[in-house]
Amino acid sequence: MTTHDMASLRNRLLDQVATSSMISGEHVSREVFSFSKLLGNFVHLELSEEEAALHWGNILDTWRMMREKMGREVSLHTAIADYFTGSIQLLETPLLVDMPVFKQTIQIAMVDGLTGLFNRRYMDVVLKKEFNRCERYAKPFSVCIIDIDNFKQINDTLGHPFGDRVLRELALLIKDSVREEDVVCRYGGEEFLLVLPETEEAGAFRLANRIRNALKANRFFREQKISFSAGTATYPTAAREIDELVKAADRALYQAKYSGKDRVISAQPERRRFGRFSENWQLTIFAHSNGEPLSGIKTQNVSMGGVQFECAANYTVDTCLDMVFSDADSASAEVRTTGHITWVKKKQRNYIYGVSFSDTPEMLSLRLGELEKTTQEA
Repeated sequence: MTTHDMASLRNRLLDQVATSSMISGEHVSREVFSFSKLLGNFVHLELSEEEAALHWGNILDTWRMMREKMGREVSLHTAIADYFTGSIQLLETPLLVDMPVFKQTIQIAMVDGLTGLFNRRYMDVVLKKEFNRCERYAKPFSVCIIDIDNFKQINDTLGHPFGDRVLRELALLIKDSVREEDVVCRYGGEEFLLVLPETEEAGAFRLANRIRNALKANRFFREQKISFSAGTATYPTAAREIDELVKAADRALYQAKYSGKDRVISAQPERRRFGRFSENWQLTIFAHSNGEPLSGIKTQNVSMGGVQFECAANYTVDTCLDMVFSDADSASAEVRTTGHITWVKKKQRNYIYGVSFSDTPEMLSLRLGELEKTTQEA
């Protein structure tokens, strides 16, 4: 369909349906018009603008034909139902429900009673719809998980009714901070999840910090010394599946919590450029923050890009480390390098760290090259 055809159809459609009380006014103005959003007032089908335009052309033809054959007025809703159930059969068993009853049922099923936000069920629907749209049209989108810091302590010291007020106030603050197209859901407990269409990593990070700054400027939250931590993740750089995207945002939130709370961290793109080898090498580390050596550490895996290890010391993300590998080569010579912590996970009384090398020493490169060759030959 050409641009001229689309424009002609738009004018024809607006002339005939703009007065319908079932159509949202924001989608029928000549300045802001969308074939797909207009059709979304009647059917829940995921359609591109061009597909929706083709359907609208056929619907208008069906509507005219029905009026001519029946010799009386026929509602647009009847024509749409006939078109989608008879002409092309995209809908097989539609249910006739009065719109006020339908909207009330949807609200009960999809809205969280305490905060007025969408609930987990609706979140799953929106995530799937947005993922399919972005996958189809090669668009990015982001999710952001917000978690109130020390919420259990708030409930324990000030009571659950006050905790409920905190949730309601934060829900209002978040809704006032996002765009119209963003979807805000109560994820569970004191967590909120935001679905951010066509938003890249930097945009999601800025939005989360804008909400955090709004919270700091709010008298209620400031007087109660309430803060939150947040993690963001972006499709397709951080993950290419819905579940993995949410997990990536959750891991970023975890990093924010263990880096001191009251901050936002973005999930980093997965970069598995190097093979990982499960080598238990002796490691001594020196954190730039305190300079005290920590020895007796065994590596869990090593690659050209970094190392993973576990220890009892508690470091934050981005902590710089000097590292000494004492048995990484056959001659048992010490191999020194530097790096910084990119992620941390709590494991009972210990912490597991992922460290990115600033520069991979030649001796370590040679040893890992031997391991790579052995793996390929196996």
